[in-house]
Amino acid sequence: MISGGARRAFAAISFPPTTFAILNPDTGAVIGQSKYSVEGTVDGGILHGESSFYDGQSDVETGTLVGVGDGMPKLVEFDHTFYDANRTIVERSHVDLRSGASVCTHTNGGTTSDTEDVLKFPDDTWAGASVVIPMQHYLRAGEKELPGLHVFNCAPGPKIFAISLATDPGPAVFTAYGKEALRVEVRPDFGWINIIIAPFVPKLHAWFDPSKEWAFVGDEAARYYQGNKIMLVKTHPVALAPQLRSTR
Repeated sequence: MISGGARRAFAAISFPPTTFAILNPDTGAVIGQSKYSVEGTVDGGILHGESSFYDGQSDVETGTLVGVGDGMPKLVEFDHTFYDANRTIVERSHVDLRSGASVCTHTNGGTTSDTEDVLKFPDDTWAGASVVIPMQHYLRAGEKELPGLHVFNCAPGPKIFAISLATDPGPAVFTAYGKEALRVEVRPDFGWINIIIAPFVPKLHAWFDPSKEWAFVGDEAARYYQGNKIMLVKTHPVALAPQLRSTR
């Protein structure tokens, strides 16, 4: 039986099974489909995502979360594995945030190599799709300015990045979604040298629907380090996909 405390922790990270269309952000064409959900556990939840592309590529993402006293869960383990059409691993990120053990796998020209490191993770470190959880938490709490966070990424080896979060002035029509949503921009924070580096750093955008308790409804980012950009959009009408483009 799941305790009351565990139920409260899971409620804070509840993410019902949701299907997203994967779009080419430059053309609006649908190129695949993703499914994400969070399954409750005794002490938190398991975030699970599967993406399949029409060209045969795919990837699987898993994040293990535990609840904490203030209602904000914590990421303790993460894995994201990317496959080509032959089910060969192209890229893989794996990290145990408790021990700090991290590994980044890369395949090039048929040769696979691992880069390993032991890192010391700040308590507010996230990875992959789990970074949506603190964003949603802050939006639901009515935060006017979203606090910065840390994220783990293979770039190309194991690295921890400080990131800043900035919202648009208010909700606006997210064209691909078909209704208003609030956009959050995520960028690495390099401190005083931001003014020099910022123009060359890829941005990540995430959209949340204020009419649905700040439900996560889409994002735009590189599939992995130096990979192609993709856009996820919730309940995207496939029939209209070739005509749709984001105005953001």
